[in-house]
Amino acid sequence: MITSIQTDRLVVISDLHLGNPFSLAKRRVIPFLKWAAQEKYDLCINGDGLEIAQASFQKIAFDVPEFFKMLGEFKRAGREVYYVTGNHDIALEHFLEDWGVMKVSPFLNVHSSGKRIRIEHGHIYDPFFVKYPVLYETLTHLGGWALKVHPEIYRLWISFERFTSRLRARKTGILGEKPHFREAAVELARRGFDAIVFGHTHHPGESELENGSRYLNSGSWMLTPHYVKIEQGEVSLLSWSSPPRARIQTE
Repeated sequence: MITSIQTDRLVVISDLHLGNPFSLAKRRVIPFLKWAAQEKYDLCINGDGLEIAQASFQKIAFDVPEFFKMLGEFKRAGREVYYVTGNHDIALEHFLEDWGVMKVSPFLNVHSSGKRIRIEHGHIYDPFFVKYPVLYETLTHLGGWALKVHPEIYRLWISFERFTSRLRARKTGILGEKPHFREAAVELARRGFDAIVFGHTHHPGESELENGSRYLNSGSWMLTPHYVKIEQGEVSLLSWSSPPRARIQTE
């Protein structure tokens, strides 16, 4: 299992939830992967790329084959693909690793031009997930049934969450996040990381930490796609819009 890598060009995406009834990520992520390979970036999928907990089998059949095919082409183009497991896809850990196209890990320590960046999905810092795992899983499955009945429920939930979290954002710097994620990032920064990248919360954003390190969250591709770019040690959070005629170029 690889947990430490060296790269000067890496893009990080998270929470595509391919197979979820609500997810529209497939139509966005395919052009993104083509662009990333063309621009010679390595790729990290930071958890919940695939959906198991709230999956629709019909949606999986529609979303996943082209995604897997694209990753295969991405790999053949000479790029590295890393997959950090999340709470919605952890059951697929061995399947993804045995497939041979990607390197699967619970986290990544990235060394880039003298900088250290930590990439984790972040679910182990979610207090609800940690304290009440059975209830969390039950509610997750119930939410899956609700999404099958009416997928737009997810959009309403996120809107409500944003509305109730504006005061909380003063502590985290990222709208919608509980302070636990920033606290976890601070602890990781104390171990010498210059930047910490999480997913899980579905809220993209970034903030400075007390020691000068940075915390970034790449959000979710279920609504508005964002990605974290690591280039020569510089870390940035960007939104994605498809460039015209992006193509894989095999080296």
